[in-house]
Amino acid sequence: MPRVSTKQLTDTRCQRAKVKKHPKTGEPVMTYEWDSAIRGFGLRITALGTKTFCLKFVDTHGKQAWMPLGPYIPDVVDAEGENLSLVSARKLAGEYRTQIANGKDPRIEKKKALDIPTFRDFVKTHLEAQKKKLRPSSYKGTKFYLEEIAVPELGDFRINEVERFQVSALVDKVATGWRPGMKKGEKPPKPTPAAANRFQAAMSKLFTEAERKGLRAQHTNPCQLIEKQVEAKGKERFLTPKELEALGKVMRRFLTANAAQMHPAKTVPYEVAAIKLLMLTGARLNEILGLEWAQVDKSRGVIRIEKHKTSGKKGAKELPLNAAVLSILQDLEALPTRELKGRYVIQGHKHGGHLVNLQKAWDRIRTAAKCPDVRIHDLRHTFASVGVTEGMSLPMVGSLLGHSQPSVTNRYAHLDTDPRLQASEQISAKIASSLG
Repeated sequence: MPRVSTKQLTDTRCQRAKVKKHPKTGEPVMTYEWDSAIRGFGLRITALGTKTFCLKFVDTHGKQAWMPLGPYIPDVVDAEGENLSLVSARKLAGEYRTQIANGKDPRIEKKKALDIPTFRDFVKTHLEAQKKKLRPSSYKGTKFYLEEIAVPELGDFRINEVERFQVSALVDKVATGWRPGMKKGEKPPKPTPAAANRFQAAMSKLFTEAERKGLRAQHTNPCQLIEKQVEAKGKERFLTPKELEALGKVMRRFLTANAAQMHPAKTVPYEVAAIKLLMLTGARLNEILGLEWAQVDKSRGVIRIEKHKTSGKKGAKELPLNAAVLSILQDLEALPTRELKGRYVIQGHKHGGHLVNLQKAWDRIRTAAKCPDVRIHDLRHTFASVGVTEGMSLPMVGSLLGHSQPSVTNRYAHLDTDPRLQASEQISAKIASSLG
């Protein structure tokens, strides 16, 4: 073991350390300057005058061993005047001493650390797994946040080296409205706190997976204590009975006018049906547009949706087949285009595909009904609001909408179809009567 020193290794000692000569031969020899604070920590001065930090220790087999701690670099100091190379070497020596005290070999632990992937490489692995789990739209967003925003800043760090201040800085940056590709000095058009929260969620999921795989210590997710950005409260818009009545009249007029044409547009009946189904089920837009006839189970009286926004949390959801919905489905089955036996309930412009853009049709209908500010998603809000105003419990309405809150889910997880169907019937009947 090294000779015990009575002095702490300082920058001044490192600077003054010189090559020493052998007392007998006069040849330059390797010498050491030892530290009094950390046993075995010292500065090695080679015969050529090269100075490097090192740690001398006894390994788990009782043999003498060495750990290199990096070169001594003079004149590179921090804000407090401390030599950075010395500070870094001292920190490493302390970490290695802790490992030795715990019966570990620093050389083996260092090799293990080198096996930990970089942030860039782990993102690739993580996205490959997420592509199989997430909906295409969700995957697209996650891919953008990780590859376009996080990787350019953190890509070269090991996944276990990324710290909270780095992630927090990126979250704040995204919250200002910054996006990749913006020129230096270019001001973001507006703050985007919601995007920052989604970015933080994607990062948190990534680091949780790294912990699960043992690539980070448990409970070291750097996103845990980062406060979420305050988002502007979304505008809530519910259709009134008069607005529902106006929309019903417009949709009937559109259907009549289309049928009277010499070459009726094939998609108009499906566009109107899609809007009505959104109102009468409280389903999300993509759930209705992508609905297949195979998902309609008339024997059980439900529409079974396997993949939806919260399917990862609560699995498939079932929408009760109320009378108004059944009537619409029967009308669609009677259409001439149904003879083609397409798989989708809401057929699109191309044979075999479903309708992909309902916005244009909705724009025409809502404008004609004189409610131009109503969004397609407000139809889902309207379904919920009618349910609540009709005296139904929030858990029941949440069940019909497919909300994923755990506390609510536990309360209605074992509900039979009958009370849900009764609730759905009550809501849809109210809306259908307004539509006329």
